Amino acid sequence: MASYSPARSGSASDAEQLADIGSYMTCHYSSNQLGIAYLDQATGHVRLIGQVVPVSLTKASLCGSCVQVHVMQTHDDATGPFAFQMLQLAKLQANPSIIHTSSKSDKLFLDKLRDSFDEVSGAAQHQVRIEKASLFSMEHARRLLQNIHLRGVSATMSGTDRLHLLNTHINLTATQQVCAAGALLAILHREGHLSPVQAEDSDDMPAAMCLEGLSEISLDGFLTVDSASMLALQIFQEDRHPSAMGIGQSKEGFSVFGMLNSCVSSMGRRLLRLWFLRPIINLDVLNQRQDAVHFFMHAPDIIKSVKAVLRKTRDVPQLLRRLQSTQGLLDVKDFSLVQDSIANLLMLRDIFASLASPHAQPPSANLHSGLSSASLSGSGTCHLHAEGFLSPATPHWQQDSMPASGHINSASVSWQKPSIIQKVLACTGSELLTCHSLVSDIIDYEQTEDDMMVAYGICDQLDEMKHTYHGLPDFLTQVVEQELARIPRHLGSLVNQQLWSIVYMPQVGFVMRLEGQRLSAALEDFLSDFQFAFEGNGGEVGGMYYHTDRTRQLNAHFGDMLHKIQDLEGSICTELIQRLCEYRPHLSRAVAVAAEVDCLMSLALAAREHHYTRPLLTRDNVLHIKQGRHMLTEMVVDNYIPNDTHMNEDASRIQVITGPNLSGKSCYIKQVALIVFLAHVGSFVPAAEATIGQTDRIFTRIASQDSVSVPQSTFMIDLSQLATMLQLATPRCLCIVDEFGKGTLTTDGVGLLAASLHHFASMPVSPKLLACTHFSDLLNQPILRRCPQLSFFTMNVLADTPPESETAYTKKVVFLYNLVSGYAAPSFGLNCAHMAGMRADIIERAAQVIGLQQQGKAIEQTSAPSHAGREARYKNIISNLLSLDCQSIEAVHGYLAGDSVEV
Repeated sequence: MASYSPARSGSASDAEQLADIGSYMTCHYSSNQLGIAYLDQATGHVRLIGQVVPVSLTKASLCGSCVQVHVMQTHDDATGPFAFQMLQLAKLQANPSIIHTSSKSDKLFLDKLRDSFDEVSGAAQHQVRIEKASLFSMEHARRLLQNIHLRGVSATMSGTDRLHLLNTHINLTATQQVCAAGALLAILHREGHLSPVQAEDSDDMPAAMCLEGLSEISLDGFLTVDSASMLALQIFQEDRHPSAMGIGQSKEGFSVFGMLNSCVSSMGRRLLRLWFLRPIINLDVLNQRQDAVHFFMHAPDIIKSVKAVLRKTRDVPQLLRRLQSTQGLLDVKDFSLVQDSIANLLMLRDIFASLASPHAQPPSANLHSGLSSASLSGSGTCHLHAEGFLSPATPHWQQDSMPASGHINSASVSWQKPSIIQKVLACTGSELLTCHSLVSDIIDYEQTEDDMMVAYGICDQLDEMKHTYHGLPDFLTQVVEQELARIPRHLGSLVNQQLWSIVYMPQVGFVMRLEGQRLSAALEDFLSDFQFAFEGNGGEVGGMYYHTDRTRQLNAHFGDMLHKIQDLEGSICTELIQRLCEYRPHLSRAVAVAAEVDCLMSLALAAREHHYTRPLLTRDNVLHIKQGRHMLTEMVVDNYIPNDTHMNEDASRIQVITGPNLSGKSCYIKQVALIVFLAHVGSFVPAAEATIGQTDRIFTRIASQDSVSVPQSTFMIDLSQLATMLQLATPRCLCIVDEFGKGTLTTDGVGLLAASLHHFASMPVSPKLLACTHFSDLLNQPILRRCPQLSFFTMNVLADTPPESETAYTKKVVFLYNLVSGYAAPSFGLNCAHMAGMRADIIERAAQVIGLQQQGKAIEQTSAPSHAGREARYKNIISNLLSLDCQSIEAVHGYLAGDSVEV
């Protein structure tokens, strides 16, 4: 038996090294996904591992010092006003002293890693160390994870089995967090904080590194929904471009995000996507969003005006970054976009300033009509700091404002202006007007010739150069006339067939151009300063070109006038860009609040169009939904049947839903998860009323998504998802389990599902769990013991035959899609097969097999015509053999000759 144990206890020198161990952190960023791994420095599990001596694991678990490692992966944008926001939050939560990252990380990411928050939050100073890129590779991480030994786990486990086990602790398909975890383990091993240990009796087994634990956590303040759950709930649905060559961009398909996204600005679409990728649990912020959605729902005229402004608003900080990166090729159109976008932001401020006026009226007379009691149960206030950010507001839900009768008199309810109005005014200050004035005073859009853009009056030297440049054509004409006047009258006839002009050519300078033939020998002798340069090839540049004393004087005096003007204008525009960049924080706040307004209006339009209502958010651990609907399914059916959901803090938190196929079980549990998800985005929900308790994570066991990271069967993937729930689910989690156990034997599936449900029911406060199943054995009390936490529901069905008559597949079955208390065992699978168009003979044979099984009889073979004839011949042969007299030689010879065999 393999066994490990540290040989020495923590000494004083060990304690001095422990402080550094607990502050290590690795970050890996790629494809807008941020992976982080760090050591737990708060639990006290971080200790130095010394030398090891064998100790039997059968008698005692690993003792001494081990390491607790946490990992996470989240979406994080690299551009925009919310660039690397999750990275900053992760640094605040982990508070590292040393951050390691790959040498392939870009400069912007490294700059954000080095940012410190000392002045704001008091976070400790940290160092950023660059490691070789191979340390963050997936192959390297996988090799290290195969050698991880977790406390309490058998040390003889193979590397593949370790990966299967670790997949229940962390999501091994999340590439960035796996790479970060592998780099952290390698660094700990390199620094001597994580020593490999060898099994005593297993010399052929690779050395393993002992860890106290390896867990996946989420950032504080966010609702965690993993990628598999996002896919199962159809939060996002990417439709790839139909081109076989991969030309073109993908677009959002039929999804929750696609239904709610009607943003008109690029920054609004990015922000709304971030809201869906990172739902929050801060009830104050969610209530503020809902206040704004409620306001915009009843203000269609305001939405129309604001959208017209936002549609023409661009991401100004992004435009400034583009101008900074292309300073040698500045385009007046970019400055026009910057100025117009700032002007639109100022127009947005004017619109909201009119709404903030004390004399402003409610946007419509029916502002409070048609809403549930939960959405009208009071209001809250929001205070504004000097920096322009909103402070946490008081809770918005005041039940004492509701009349006892439950009816609301709209005249008695005062109009409470949402906090987004003050937020817009705070984030669009006078700095925007300063930026607009800077651009409008310096850039002149009417100077369209020769790419000039700086207005007159900005630079005297530039004005003089422009005046000279614009006067050059007339001046050069005079020079040509003076050159022609030098020619004596008796030679004048030699130039009558020529057109003289002075032109400027880059890298050549001013030259005299003669269209026609070359100067005659007599003229060349008289005009001795004329030096032939080259001959044009025809067209616009055709002709003979000469250098003269006057062109040399022009080159010396004027030179490359246009390029000098463009260089001087470029330096002025560069200074303008630098001045604008000084206001980048103000511009970023203005663009961010414009994006937020765009998102809130998008949610309001969806709520108004699809008749969503405002949910009541509470810190109580409950879930009550009245007439909930699946927002996607109701779009593709004629009539959607809503259903209620009730989960209290101490009862009915585990609901087992049975019912026939095609009765709507899966649709129901998904709609509950979607309603909870939307509430934590700040959206209204598809229900008549909803009271939703604060939820910190949504687990799903719906879709089995294969991955090459960990080779697993479909059932193994299902087991991993359920094991993750069992390990990480808290009382504030929502767990969705759909048809678990269908990939294995019925007995195995029933046993695993029953044991899992029993485990959840035995918890002091179980998570909110919805499980759909066809396992009728769960209805037996010895298999799954009843308790207040456990409730059984079924989908109502009407059939004109008894449920036991399973063979009557042609009888009409009406699915009511209505959730009722109780349970139902029949699945009506044959009816579904008939509806799916399966052949009648196949369904009849299936009905025959089912009937014989229910009666406990042997299943007879099918009686096809070809089978019947063959069976008759075989029976005849056997009968002749039984009647054959083996003692008679003549009879045997006759039988072998075929006389007694029927063909």
